[in-house]
Order: sequence, then C-alpha cells, then structure tokens
Amino acid sequence: MKTRPRLGKGIDALIPIDESLSSSSHVMDLSLDEIRPNPIQPRKSIDQEKLSELAQSIKIHGLISPILVRRFNSRYEIIAGERRYHACRMAGIARVPVIVKDASDDASFKLSLIENIQREDLNPLEESEAYATLKEHFGLTHQEIAESVMKDRSTITNALRLLGLPDDMKDSIREGTITPGHARAILMVASDEGRRVLFQKIIDKGLSVREAEQRATKARTESSRHSRHDPDLERLSSRLSELLSARVSCSWSKRKGKITIEISSREELRRIVDEITRSGSPL
Repeated sequence: MKTRPRLGKGIDALIPIDESLSSSSHVMDLSLDEIRPNPIQPRKSIDQEKLSELAQSIKIHGLISPILVRRFNSRYEIIAGERRYHACRMAGIARVPVIVKDASDDASFKLSLIENIQREDLNPLEESEAYATLKEHFGLTHQEIAESVMKDRSTITNALRLLGLPDDMKDSIREGTITPGHARAILMVASDEGRRVLFQKIIDKGLSVREAEQRATKARTESSRHSRHDPDLERLSSRLSELLSARVSCSWSKRKGKITIEISSREELRRIVDEITRSGSPL
C-alpha cells in the first residue's frame, strides 16, 4: 500500500524528505532561454498590471528571491517562481539566479501547487482547482490539505464546492464579476433553476453577499416546506457532498431510498466517477 504523506504544517510537512528531494540543491545563474515554464502551473492567468509592477521593481532592485527549478532533459523547468520568470522577461533581464532542486514529477507538482496557494497568487477558481488536484491526484483529504496549506478545513471544503457551479458562473468568479461569497450563496439554493435565478439577480441588481445569502435562505426555506426534515439524511447528504465536492441529497420513502448527485458538466461527471471508483475510495 502506498504510504500517505506525513502531515503537519506547510510544504515540508506535505512533501516528505525522500530520494526525490534529498539531493543537495545549489544556487546558480541561468539564461532565461534555458528555463521553461511549468506545464502544470496551477495559475491560469497573470495580472498584467501587477506583473508590470513586479518587472519595474526587479529592474530597480534585481531579483531578490531565486526561481526554484529542476533539471528537465537539456533544460530547466520551473517548480516555483513562474511569475518572477515572466517579470524578468518583461524587464529585459537575460540571466537570473535559480535554485536547482532534484525533484520527481510528483514532488515538483506538489511544490508548485502549495507555493502558489501559500503565496496567495491564485484567483479563487485556480485555488479551488489546486485543492481538487491535491485531493484527486494525491488522495489527500480535506483535513490533510488544510493542514498542509495552513487553512481551516471549512475553507478547503467551501473552495472545492465552487467547482460544482456551471461554467459561466465559474467564469464570473474567475473574472471577479461575483465573489466566492456570492457563489456560496448560490450553492445554498437546492435547484439548478433557483441557482440560475439568484445568479442573474446578483448580476443584474448588484446584490451584496449578504443580500444574496438572504435570498438564498428564503429560497431554501420555501423549498424545505415541501420536503420532510430528516437529520440523519441531512448528515449523510452533507458527508457525501464533502467527499465528492458536489451537492448530494439523500432521500428515503417507505421502502426505498435515492441518492442524487448534482453536476453541471460532463467534466464534473467524469471527476465524480473517478472519485467513486478510484482505488482506496472511502465510498
């Protein structure tokens, strides 16, 4: 059985010191042309205005923090510091200090994800996707992810729930049209139609998060009048929702029950099927 990473706080706690990381690292200068960006970089976009500000700072003060790289064939691949790499190119700097680390694909992947999360360089959707990668690719629980990035477990669970929204709503979060708080209010509504209505009202009326939550609570209260309250089913629904990072509802009639998993895309369907059928799944 594969050993699960030891837990604690921060990057070192998530990534055990094994043969992939134990080799001595060293600092050297490299040409930017010898370095390639990381294809699994969790950040999907870079704020050009902030990048320009960083480039200007580097022009004046130089690159204070070396870029972390690993050898990749005849070149070097960025593990952490892709924003600094692009800023140096913008600043017209030809050579940069780097720390060369011997790291396996998995170790490099984890370092890149955690470094971005801890630096708060990711937008809310990128952060949610990074947590999902840690959960699905490396098999970490919500609690283990929380301990690794030094955040509350509820923060991880709420972030992962954002991935259950339709693509246009996720795009609105990514673009800053709505906030994660608005998105959580939308997720409070049980039906897809109700969520769509609330989303449109947030956009059209410029509702605050508090106003959106009030409307969501009202919609949920009205919906609950038509359903039987069962604390045990609610607990089971909540547990499954957390495990699958999707809205799950359990219902029971006189002789049979039903589990309903709400999805918004084929991609999410594949993700949930993989989660249910993967080796060692708790389901």
